[in-house]
Amino acid sequence: MIRLHPNSLDSLLACCLIAVGSATAVAQVRVQPFDQDPWPVAEQGPVKVFVLAGQSNMQGKASLRSLEYLIYNAETANDYQHWKDREGRWRERRDVWIWTTDKNRSGNLKPGFGSDEMKLGPELAFGWLMGEAFDEQVLIIKTCWGGRSVRKDFLSPSSSMPSAEQLAVELERARKRNPEATLESIRQQYGRAYRDMISHVREVLSNLKSRFPDYREQQGYELSGFVWFQGWNDMVDREQRSQKYSDYTLRLANIIRDMRNDLEAPGLPVVIGELGAGGKRGDFQLAQAAVAEQADLQGNVACVQTCEFWDHELEKLVQDDTWKGPNWVNFYNRGSDRAYHYLGSASIYSKIGNALGREMLPMVLSR
Repeated sequence: MIRLHPNSLDSLLACCLIAVGSATAVAQVRVQPFDQDPWPVAEQGPVKVFVLAGQSNMQGKASLRSLEYLIYNAETANDYQHWKDREGRWRERRDVWIWTTDKNRSGNLKPGFGSDEMKLGPELAFGWLMGEAFDEQVLIIKTCWGGRSVRKDFLSPSSSMPSAEQLAVELERARKRNPEATLESIRQQYGRAYRDMISHVREVLSNLKSRFPDYREQQGYELSGFVWFQGWNDMVDREQRSQKYSDYTLRLANIIRDMRNDLEAPGLPVVIGELGAGGKRGDFQLAQAAVAEQADLQGNVACVQTCEFWDHELEKLVQDDTWKGPNWVNFYNRGSDRAYHYLGSASIYSKIGNALGREMLPMVLSR
């Protein structure tokens, strides 16, 4: 099978045979490069499966408008124009499938698999890079929800539950809102996102044919990598901040160990995306990087720095309220959200996704 890269489409020429009047009357017809399918469904197996997990920034909050600006702007078009065809339609990679917890959507990889159909996140650039790198079919499974913490929501089985005293305080607080709240209901809140993440991955992999009709059972699949992109709720936690986030390092390391065990994927390559919203690196980012330095995780866990991708000029348009005034278009051409969502910038999310993929590839290829 020949795989065509989109940047070479304008130099390719193909011929097809069509019937004219009878079975023997045929003619050669030139097929326009844009009519080619550069990314057909891969027939080889096993399917390469990558799990992308985290909270709202893994969901993706960049508007498609900000991506279109990059595509049609002469200064950036060369790096982004492969995501649209000449008719202005979003291009799809049939060799990369994607499923996301946001409204349980699935399909071929294209812009619009962010927190809703009008948003994108790091999955687009990450998946595109994986599609270019592998001859096998690629599957991206996104398991992410806004406002989730490692301290509570993603707490995995190997990490300790809060003390009985702390749970009692939480129960008393909960009963002010709901008199029927129970201690068990409080306990169940801990680790719920972790359990949902594992169950969603298992459910998708158990029903590949129904979600992706082109999947062939004989292909099989293999878990190839895990990407973690999360942190805001833990970073703004005052108690964790006072401890310089030492427990965050331990809890995230446990998530990796427990995830590998629960998904039966020992040594699964893991890439952690640094929380770079705001463009500043401090104790929290150091705590994230420290996960990859755990003795038993070295070699197949890496942390990718993202602070360098911050757009200070775009941030200034928020700080001086340009985004609310008559010149609002200057912001919304390039952004669409608050700073904690990377300003809703397709450029920032794309750079992050690409960096996560480039860090992942060597670990996958070396297995």
